[in-house]
Amino acid sequence: MQKQQHANYDLLAVFPDEAKAEAASDKLKKAGFNAEEIHQLPAGSVGSGQFREHGPNQARGDFFLQTQRSGPNPAIIVLFAVICCIVVTGLTFATTFALPHLPEPTTLIVGAALGLVLGAILGLLRRGRVRGSIGQQAQPVPPPAAPRQVQGKLNVIALRFDDPENISRNSRARAILLNNQGRIDRSVTRQE
Repeated sequence: MQKQQHANYDLLAVFPDEAKAEAASDKLKKAGFNAEEIHQLPAGSVGSGQFREHGPNQARGDFFLQTQRSGPNPAIIVLFAVICCIVVTGLTFATTFALPHLPEPTTLIVGAALGLVLGAILGLLRRGRVRGSIGQQAQPVPPPAAPRQVQGKLNVIALRFDDPENISRNSRARAILLNNQGRIDRSVTRQE
């Protein structure tokens, strides 16, 4: 009978079901870990459930989906102002023929100023290009499903190494647990 020291393990992984935990235990034994190092426990008996998500960071896709609108282009603002100034000045010149009692130079100066202001406003209100929009749509990412914690099922693998300083054995065991869909509980450490 294996003696089990609760929360005094080097590595702990929680599996979605007992069959996957059994398969991971078998792979650990094939990799050279002995039966005194491997402990298969019921869910919830050890650890506080502090898991680290392995694999690519799901939030980094948000950076690439960011869009921003560029500000107004000063050259476009000046171009709109000049064009509107010419058009409005031309219209005020034409109105001096229809209404001959308007003072000609004052009307043209007011029309030019009004055209400049109107053109500048139109140039400022013109929306810039959208940068970063490359035709992608952000897909909602569902949160990762937590393993079901069924009492009595032996779906937790705890390891207590004979030599806890052997980094290569620790890494090999961690890789086997992760490859078999185990989630490493970070709250479990050896306390001596």
